[in-house]
Amino acid sequence: MLLFFFTQVCFAAQEENAIDKKHPPADLKITSDKMTVSKDQSVVEFEGEVKAVRADSVLSADSLKVFFHTAETKKDGQSNIKRILAVGNVEYTDGEHKAFADEADYDMADEILMLTGEQARLLTGKSWISGRKITLFKAQGRVVVESAGTTKVEAFFDADDQGRPMDKP
Repeated sequence: MLLFFFTQVCFAAQEENAIDKKHPPADLKITSDKMTVSKDQSVVEFEGEVKAVRADSVLSADSLKVFFHTAETKKDGQSNIKRILAVGNVEYTDGEHKAFADEADYDMADEILMLTGEQARLLTGKSWISGRKITLFKAQGRVVVESAGTTKVEAFFDADDQGRPMDKP
């Protein structure tokens, strides 16, 4: 059953990648109480009730840093955004898929999303997984959930969710 859940996540990530290559990336709109730009570091920091919207997905957090490629580091066909780091009360929603964490770190080039925190959680429908660190290797179609100390990795699979395909992680 666990294998089925992660296999669905992996196939969804691969399908999402194929779709992304056919269509240009969606615009990203960010709102917050404060914005600080550091051109020399190619970083834009948003603070206070941050909300980032891209297509049908929404990310909210206490603060968000967007790291950009410089002319020297950007490769052809690559997004201008290098990395996105969300900190504090992180919530991500994309349709039925939701994630909660203290911190979310997404590497655009390697397509790796790391969710960390006391109770990092990834939900699809009524099914969920949780742990201290959840790493989604989207390009490889792999998910790793790790525990910390006495806290164990937990997973719940709702019987009704098993037959439904998972669009995206």
